[in-house]
Amino acid sequence: MKLTHFVLADQFHFGMITDAGDFIDLDTACRDYFGVNPVKGADPSRFRDMRTFFTGGAESVAITKKIQEYIDRRRAMGWTPRAATGARFFFKPEEGIRLLAPVAAGAKIYLLASNSRSHLAEQKKEPPSQPYFFTRFFNSLIGPSESLVLSPHGHFPDVELELAVVIGQRGKHVSAERAMEMIAGYTIALDMGYRDLQYPPGGAVDWVQGKGFDSTMVVGPWVVPKEEVGEPYPLHMELKVNGTVRQKGDTTDYLFRIPQVIAHLTRGVTLEPGDLISLGTLGGAPGFEFGNESRKLQPGDVIEGLIERVGPLKVTAKAETAPAPAAAPPPEA
Repeated sequence: MKLTHFVLADQFHFGMITDAGDFIDLDTACRDYFGVNPVKGADPSRFRDMRTFFTGGAESVAITKKIQEYIDRRRAMGWTPRAATGARFFFKPEEGIRLLAPVAAGAKIYLLASNSRSHLAEQKKEPPSQPYFFTRFFNSLIGPSESLVLSPHGHFPDVELELAVVIGQRGKHVSAERAMEMIAGYTIALDMGYRDLQYPPGGAVDWVQGKGFDSTMVVGPWVVPKEEVGEPYPLHMELKVNGTVRQKGDTTDYLFRIPQVIAHLTRGVTLEPGDLISLGTLGGAPGFEFGNESRKLQPGDVIEGLIERVGPLKVTAKAETAPAPAAAPPPEA
């Protein structure tokens, strides 16, 4: 099951991508399904976006599977999937669908730094004694149909592949033993930053300049429920730029695993459905191959991330559009 946010003709949809690559608007399809198959106490509003869907927990996933079976039956009978109100809920990719990041507006976004043994080794750093986080905001987030934007103010842009977990329950003071219950599913993150801005002269780490610029983190292309991914250790991970492998390994390289990460974070933070935790990069991040100019991202570069049982994520990089020159003031009368 591939859950996603997408836009068609400027209309937002929350839905899923079928194995054939078609798109289903789950909000409309759910209302049609319940109209034909009444369920006492059913709440179609849970299918409005990713956050409300995950608030429904395992029941949302179960209902979605029934909706897909219902649509498959209708199509096999030659019916066009359309709600009783006339609203469409089945779309083809060639109609011009644009994929958004599968993250609900307002969700908290946490990323781990120094969380893989191979990455620590290439930096010649000692492992941290506890999970080490930084945060991102929505200005830096883009979806799979957009491009990473290269700022003229950063001179060493690189990109890293990360496994990200999507939270499905509200919780604080969550024990490591219960932490996996908090997870709704998994997605892919491509985390781009500027090493020269992140590590400016003087020694202080500047996360905002290094990792907070507009359009520097891609998430997607969908969320796969945890039940379908299964055990997340190991999952093979591979990053390519223009077909050349930049990173390759698996999730067993992560120093702090999901239960430790969630237990540590929720000591003081309340996690909510839709929140995102990106678990960090593996070794081979091009920014740490100092002196190798060919490793810097360039406009037109094609970045491909792959995580086993989660999927592929492919985007391009482009130069930031220069602002239009200021208009000349009108002549004085």
